[in-house]
Amino acid sequence: MRSILAVLIGKLLRFLVRLVRPGGGSALPGVVANKFDPHLLSNALASLDLGLVVVSGSAGKSSTTSYLVNLLEAHGLRVFTNSSTANIRQGLVAAVLKQGNWRGRLDSDIAVLEFDEGHGAVLAGELDVRLAVLTNVLSDQLDRFNDPDDVIEMLSKIGSAAKVVVLNTSDKNLAQLQFKAPVVGFGLSSELAKISNPVYALNFGSHPVIANFAHAGTDCVVLNSEGKTKFLTTGLPDHQALNLTAAVAALHQLIEPSTSTIAHVLKELKPVFARNEKVKISGLDVTIRLVQNPTSFQLNLDELRSDNTPLMLMAGRDIHDPSWLWTVDFSKLERVDIVGGFNAHELALRLAVAGIEVGAVIQDANAAADNFLALQGTGHTVLFSADAMRRVRRHWGLAK
Repeated sequence: MRSILAVLIGKLLRFLVRLVRPGGGSALPGVVANKFDPHLLSNALASLDLGLVVVSGSAGKSSTTSYLVNLLEAHGLRVFTNSSTANIRQGLVAAVLKQGNWRGRLDSDIAVLEFDEGHGAVLAGELDVRLAVLTNVLSDQLDRFNDPDDVIEMLSKIGSAAKVVVLNTSDKNLAQLQFKAPVVGFGLSSELAKISNPVYALNFGSHPVIANFAHAGTDCVVLNSEGKTKFLTTGLPDHQALNLTAAVAALHQLIEPSTSTIAHVLKELKPVFARNEKVKISGLDVTIRLVQNPTSFQLNLDELRSDNTPLMLMAGRDIHDPSWLWTVDFSKLERVDIVGGFNAHELALRLAVAGIEVGAVIQDANAAADNFLALQGTGHTVLFSADAMRRVRRHWGLAK
């Protein structure tokens, strides 16, 4: 009875919130429903025949989760996931409210959930985790997690709760972790590491050698399965290759997949929303890229081309400590047409010190977005933090 009441109230609240705020309503209904029934999430997941897969790490969580969901669905499985990328407890409960029935039961075979590192470390101890995918440890915003060591500890707890761990062996922070469960490795090929190697959190320890089940190459994923090497081509950019490899490695631990099905999916995959996503707004083709920490900002900047103009950079309210913007190398840029978001002036100052021309500074995210669309050009490109991304996507009618 408690679960039924929690679900009914949560679903009603979700409906009302989305009436007032289209594209919103992920967090509040989950908070309220969880208050009524703290076991709503665990009960929903316990009913799935193929169990729970969790994906966590500093970056790459959303893309890896989405790719694995696509691969599983292509093999005929019904997958429950948090596609909105709301990856803390209330967001996961909200996903149950959205996809579950009035009793909170899910019509799915398996769950693949993106976990925030901090919330995930707690949740993993409450849930029966079949497999955990650990992506990386980056030097994150200092106000989010005080030190990379904290993230390593959180990911260690998540992995320790799983029956199988799939981890990135290119990151020595993860490769050094010890688990009782079997460990399956994935990583970058030596060739790709030379041109697209993320800067992992500094670690002066040794780098253990762990055999990789799969590794990411340029435009391909290479599998080392049963003594056979299989090359699977992909249409995704190089910086997404590692996330895709993680998904492929995880897939092989869950089911006996079809190589031809995997190959087809890999060629057709599209980026997760705001991860180098191509959208059409008011007749304009716009490329949008989410940046969440120094490493992701740097990787996205490095991939920009001269024809990515006009260019808008946005720093939203989620950047509580803008000092990390000073660790990003903006020297590749000559001009930024609009700097927007709550922390626009902080970002504009950083660009000015770097000697980069700034066209306009507009703190209001919606006004910045409108002014950006009015600019002339054929390569409209936006790099924004999560808060600015959500506001602009909602303003442009892209939120679902």
